[in-house]
Amino acid sequence: MMIKNTRTYGLLIAGLIVAGTFGYAFLSQPSVIGGIATFDMKQFSSYDELTSYVALGTSGGYYSSTGLRNEESAMIDSSFNALPGAQDLSGDGKSQDSGGTSVDYSQTNIQVAGVDEPDVVKTDGTYLYIIVNNEIIIVAAYPTENATIIARINFDANMSLNTLFIYENRLIAFVNSYNYDIVRTSAILEDDVGKSIPWYSSPDTYIYIYDLSNIDSPSKEKEIVIGGSFTSARMINSYVYLITTQYTYGINEDQQIVPRLLVNEEIKDIPLTDIYYVDIPEKSSTFTNIISFDASDPSADILAEVYLLGNGNIIYVSQNNIYVTYPLGWYDYTQLETIMKDFIMPLIPDSYTTELGLVEQLSLEDYQKSTVTEWILQTYVTNLNDLQKQQLATAMVEQMERTIIHRISINNGDITYESQGSVPGSINNQFSLSEHNGYLRVATTINGWIARSYLTDYESTNNIYVLDMALDIVGQVTGLAEGEQIYATRYVDDLCYLVTFKQIDPFFVIDLSQPTNPEVLGELKIPGFSTYLHPYDDTHIIGIGRDEQEVKITLFDVTDLQNPQELDTYIIENDKNQEWIWTQSTALYDHKAFLFSKEKNLLVIPVGTYAIESAYVFDISIEDGINLKGTVTHDYTSNGDEQPDEPWKSSIYPSDYGNSIQRSLYIEDVLYTISNNMVKMNNLNTLTELNEILLI
Repeated sequence: MMIKNTRTYGLLIAGLIVAGTFGYAFLSQPSVIGGIATFDMKQFSSYDELTSYVALGTSGGYYSSTGLRNEESAMIDSSFNALPGAQDLSGDGKSQDSGGTSVDYSQTNIQVAGVDEPDVVKTDGTYLYIIVNNEIIIVAAYPTENATIIARINFDANMSLNTLFIYENRLIAFVNSYNYDIVRTSAILEDDVGKSIPWYSSPDTYIYIYDLSNIDSPSKEKEIVIGGSFTSARMINSYVYLITTQYTYGINEDQQIVPRLLVNEEIKDIPLTDIYYVDIPEKSSTFTNIISFDASDPSADILAEVYLLGNGNIIYVSQNNIYVTYPLGWYDYTQLETIMKDFIMPLIPDSYTTELGLVEQLSLEDYQKSTVTEWILQTYVTNLNDLQKQQLATAMVEQMERTIIHRISINNGDITYESQGSVPGSINNQFSLSEHNGYLRVATTINGWIARSYLTDYESTNNIYVLDMALDIVGQVTGLAEGEQIYATRYVDDLCYLVTFKQIDPFFVIDLSQPTNPEVLGELKIPGFSTYLHPYDDTHIIGIGRDEQEVKITLFDVTDLQNPQELDTYIIENDKNQEWIWTQSTALYDHKAFLFSKEKNLLVIPVGTYAIESAYVFDISIEDGINLKGTVTHDYTSNGDEQPDEPWKSSIYPSDYGNSIQRSLYIEDVLYTISNNMVKMNNLNTLTELNEILLI
């Protein structure tokens, strides 16, 4: 017997499960989008049940209908519930200098007004807070002539400094480390050290809160440690929300999992009342940890919730909700067996039904039964005609290529799980989602690789889905730009601007004012594509992307929604002496590197090569289009000093990227550009250099 590729057929059968959602549609009717089963959040009666659940998942076993083994154990007492101690899109801000005068400055470019995002550089209009080489450097930045480094906050070499927030006179830093302080402290506190958790699959995330009242000498007010690697964080008003992802590979039932926090080196158990799981269909033992605290009050409670979900890799946060999303990937023989009996067997010839019925009687492991079932159905599928295969393929990819979405409400630090749902296809990034007037809008691409690998040719399609707060789909626009995929999405009130690409750049304008009946209003096809879209005003959109090897900036005019136009473009060419090197920009994939101010007609992005990026400063307006004012480059020799050998070497693939500009911002009429090696200050209008500070 020929050995068949188990993975390929596993995907086939997982796809055939969709027969349960569209009956015999693939044989006789057009395909219908079907929903996958959803399950309520559940809780554990003991930490031993939690351990058994996780151990089953990490050992490769599958859960029963409850997901738990029938074991009895005493509930471990805990009193964690509340631990003591715990803008405009343009990014413009206002502060006061020491004399009480209002100062105009830019803030981090964010997705949702009023929902701040952490970054490697922050400013309050007077000081810069910069993450460089695993330390935080505080620079007195304004006024420019007095600019100087006033403080450094250092971290251990085995820690990885991630991002930071600034709230009034406090700095909040997020750091990852494999110190396993939670585990080590737990082991010390356990009477039976063997019951402690050797949980070495994920790093811990450390939150350090510093008091900046004495800016020259920041003092650490609080240290919080939560399991898992840093995934995302947001700050709404004074409340900080942190999401971490904690893998649990290698856990067995001889251990006991008790999720914990460290607060100022004091261990705090997370009670069972704050730990939740979703049973089938999500066979995951990954912990999504969410904690919140009030940055304005270091004595306030710390709240924590733990969810056993899939690997949440894209997080979107509105003013009221955290959305955890990830691609769906699951199937087991128990589910397959149920779907076969209820839906597939009634549709296929008796000869195949008899063979499939015999599989249950075989003395085989479940995965072996699945393989045998796949072989039988393989023969059946080959007998379908092209139309049947195409209809089956459509239904298959709409169910197999799905994005799971969980909605978790937030309100002044409170965290409450609300609902789950899913949409066909995969999402690109956080800008693929947007909450507006009680609806969630989601842009996805269905690639169709599952169908192409087995059934028939299948062109990728792109879609917009509208979901209510229960995360049920209430409206949709599907089948956009066949053969292409989404590269950029931006929602502005009731409109969605969408860019897809394969050979050309279709720029779509989609009306979402009627959530149950969204529609495409206009489309523009131009060379290249955009990877980030940013509102200029109500009737114009800025796009940054590529045209072959070069970086392209576009100003779209959407005054006539049914007839969008390319008002102006600017192409940043690569070095003609090294034409094989593509022009690069951090802003292509990181919106925080994008600086824009409509009031100042200002656009700044870093552009260059893999070796080094300079700040390209543009004048941008509806009247005059996009015009390059000049560039700012970080090079040590600009002030006449001799250039050291290291780490300033410049080459195509340097070992140090210290001179590459990562961020830019303005305070009043001064442009600040920041690299790992320096901060440079230039006049915002003339780009005349005013000052520079070495950071290394």
